[in-house]
Amino acid sequence: MKKKEFYKDSFSIFHVEILNKILAFLLKTKAKIKKIEFSKNDQKRLKETLLHGGLITCNHPTDFDPPSLYCLLRKENFKFRIMTARDVMFRTPYIFRKLIQMGGCFSVDRTKFDRKSLSRSIEILSNKKTLIVFPEGRTHGLSGNILPYQAGPIKIALFSSKKTKSPIKILPFAIYYSLIGTSSEKEKIIENRLKELEKMLDLKPDIRNLWQIRFMTITESIIEKLEKEQEATYNKKWRTKESRIKSINPRIKNLCEFSIKKIESELRIKPNKIDSLADRIQKAREANDFTKNIKRKAQIEKKVLMLHSLSSFHYTTPSPNTTYEKLEGILTSLSKELFRVVGKKFTIKTQKKCHLALGETIEIKSSDSNLPEALLEKLEENTKKALKDLEKNNGTIIGSDH
Repeated sequence: MKKKEFYKDSFSIFHVEILNKILAFLLKTKAKIKKIEFSKNDQKRLKETLLHGGLITCNHPTDFDPPSLYCLLRKENFKFRIMTARDVMFRTPYIFRKLIQMGGCFSVDRTKFDRKSLSRSIEILSNKKTLIVFPEGRTHGLSGNILPYQAGPIKIALFSSKKTKSPIKILPFAIYYSLIGTSSEKEKIIENRLKELEKMLDLKPDIRNLWQIRFMTITESIIEKLEKEQEATYNKKWRTKESRIKSINPRIKNLCEFSIKKIESELRIKPNKIDSLADRIQKAREANDFTKNIKRKAQIEKKVLMLHSLSSFHYTTPSPNTTYEKLEGILTSLSKELFRVVGKKFTIKTQKKCHLALGETIEIKSSDSNLPEALLEKLEENTKKALKDLEKNNGTIIGSDH
């Protein structure tokens, strides 16, 4: 199958409604998202702001963020287009890919400057329609966190403003997932997660130990397994527990660098010096799409997916102010990594609520073309503030009684 340079969007109410029902079903059954919450005040603001279209940006912790946002906006009867990763559309089965294209999705090539995608984005905003983008560029599994935003949304808004000779509004959305249950029920979820991982790793849990110690032991054990599988070496000499903890992130960095070099060699990719690790991982995944040997392709895909999530993982010892939601997200990510190594699937499925909030709107004018970095920073700040409020109002701090 040949990968197209550009997958164009279209819009059909009939197909949009079918897609909406399928996505709502997947959210309930696969993602275990039982409810999507959006305040009435934000509903009102959204309708007032999008009267003449605009650019919606959203953080992107999971694969279920686009479906959640899609279902919310369809419930509000908005018409919109969504920028979607080209490689994701390529891997989507033909019938479903056609459905999401008719539901308003078009592609963007994340490995280069995509002129066709940029042109389509400008066309949408110039016609006073609504466009949705995810500026992080990839998922990371960490609800409550944001990866650095890419400059794409600011460039799109500036070019569109120049073409229309009018301001373009950017509406930053924050998305956050909370666990359903009381504080004691959430504590039990974490305990079950820890036990499951310890069992998969053949660790003997000492319930007298603080969960922070168990968490560190699990993390280090998974890294050791990944190092062994990838044949990555690291100087494992430490004199104190503190130096041992400090070594975790350098070991992750070393493992990622070692692994991507092996994959690039296997796929005969020559990396550019300016490419970040995330860029190299993305290029490796796209190159692997054309691997003809199915078994080899699956093996490389597993390694690339490991790098995808591990490259955004940063170990910090959880503090008393950590929420159950944040810890559960980290443990889920570690469970997925472990599954790729030992082949044992994690079984705990947690019921969640999806919370969406609208941050402070930013107005972009063509005269702002000398301020792209400042505008991008403001967009991130507005999203982080909305996300922090969601976490404060809907997350549960470990050891609290609320």
